Amino acid sequence: MSWILGFSGGRLSPALRARLAALHPAATAVAEGAGHYLAAGGLPETCCCGTLPDGAAWAVAGLGIRRQADGCTFLGPDEWRALLAPQEPAFDGLDGHFAAVRVRPGEAACFTDAPGTRTLYLTTLPEGAAFSTRLDWLATLRGDAAIDFEAFGGHWLCSNQLTTEGLVRGIQRLGPDGRARCTEQGITAADTPWTPPIRYDDADGAAFAQTLTAFAHPRTGRTLSLGLSGGLDSRLLLALRMDEAPVHTHVFGPDDHPDVRVAGHIADGEGLAHRRFHQPVPDADACLALLRDHAAQTHALYAASAVLGLRYYPALHAERVVMIDGGLGGTLRRQSMNRLLHQGRTALRSGDPDAILPYLRVPRADVFNAEATAAMERGFRRQIETAWQTPPGPLEIGDENFLDLLGVRTRLPNFFGYEQSRLDGVLPNYMPFAQPALLRAAFLTPLALRRDGRLFRRLIRERRPSLARYPLVTGGVTYPFGLSTAATFVWTRVKRRLGGAFTDPARLRFLERLKPFALDALHSQAVRSYAAYDQGKLARLVEGFYGGAEDLAGAVDWWLAFELWRRALRV
Repeated sequence: MSWILGFSGGRLSPALRARLAALHPAATAVAEGAGHYLAAGGLPETCCCGTLPDGAAWAVAGLGIRRQADGCTFLGPDEWRALLAPQEPAFDGLDGHFAAVRVRPGEAACFTDAPGTRTLYLTTLPEGAAFSTRLDWLATLRGDAAIDFEAFGGHWLCSNQLTTEGLVRGIQRLGPDGRARCTEQGITAADTPWTPPIRYDDADGAAFAQTLTAFAHPRTGRTLSLGLSGGLDSRLLLALRMDEAPVHTHVFGPDDHPDVRVAGHIADGEGLAHRRFHQPVPDADACLALLRDHAAQTHALYAASAVLGLRYYPALHAERVVMIDGGLGGTLRRQSMNRLLHQGRTALRSGDPDAILPYLRVPRADVFNAEATAAMERGFRRQIETAWQTPPGPLEIGDENFLDLLGVRTRLPNFFGYEQSRLDGVLPNYMPFAQPALLRAAFLTPLALRRDGRLFRRLIRERRPSLARYPLVTGGVTYPFGLSTAATFVWTRVKRRLGGAFTDPARLRFLERLKPFALDALHSQAVRSYAAYDQGKLARLVEGFYGGAEDLAGAVDWWLAFELWRRALRV
């Protein structure tokens, strides 16, 4: 990722300075004084640094985006300098994803974007306060890191965490629209849950379409490359882009994957410049290197083998493109938490964590002891309670609006944000559907337009009718373009039962490559001495899978992701 690391407090001793400098790679800029240190670096396109007239140093990781009538632009150093000059910077009307820091003698001020897509981590040291975009760096700096299993509960037991509390004891996380002040006395921090107006002013979705069109047309002087799959979200972005050439698209994966096949048919039929990236599963050392880097930055959010589909971005960067994709689009078209809405409406309205939890739980790997598992369960319930008690609640804005808002509040910072942070160190990229202006426009559209992706389908038919001829894909299953959500569920369920879902053998190959590492790790002192593991469960899982029980592949995949993240934290 494009990164920031710094300290503000009392005396910056030579020993502390050396410890800070040892954490980060070569920096774009370093500013330091008697009581402060600020370093920033990474990808030049997503890292801005400079000084203010009063001598304060500043750094931004991520992208600031200004929306215009016919497109959008990225903020440059001069614009960031002007924004960060006031004592209390105002980011009203600014889109994008960013974490920013300004350091003056005796004080560091930290800021995050409105939805909290990028974040900063903060911790106190004997000498003052330290901050960074990298959790693993601060954990290493402290030297006494320990995973907070209550906070980790939602992260591991749900599809994503439901609050933005820190996952490591002693290290806090700056959430959406966050502001923090770091001094010798410590840290004061506050953030604000993202809350849109919900008024249904945009009765026909025209403002939503205009806003999304602007975000689909970045004015950067670079070619735009759209991540095209078989999904509805990337297809809508493509429809909005077809008025402007050239339209470049890309897809990752084997040629028999349904997403890859459908994307290829669209590209051929619409005359697009299209690239498919796919390589065989690499050797064990390469797999492990990919996993170490990815797990350290994404906090075991993905199963280990997911790195195979996320390794092609450097090839895109070599082509000097700006990448966009359809991330978060599903939440804005009424796809978020449908199980809770349709099967657990009574639980939803009750606000009872015990009733709600079964509808949000997802399986990963049962490898922790009773104490850690109980802590995760407690934390998961507490996060549900907090999310339901944060206004506006379902009784105020209705079940569907509440779940859509909950999806935005939790998915952006706790799911998409981790990978966004990592990608900021690889190539300039952003998600049009994740921009605050577009999110506000979405909640101004009536619920009827958000259900079943009706607005998305209508806009595709209006802007590029030919794109409605191609089937859609979900979960490795193709289905007709016009099906409703309920009909799609039935269609895909039947196809899966009949063996019509795609199964990628790459996961098993990946795990086989890592067999020596996994078995060595299982019997290593580092694993056997980790108090949170249940050694019996873990041994049965790993030895069972490598003994031939392929049904355990998913759990081993998740355990490896956690284990590599744990090692990155040095816990």
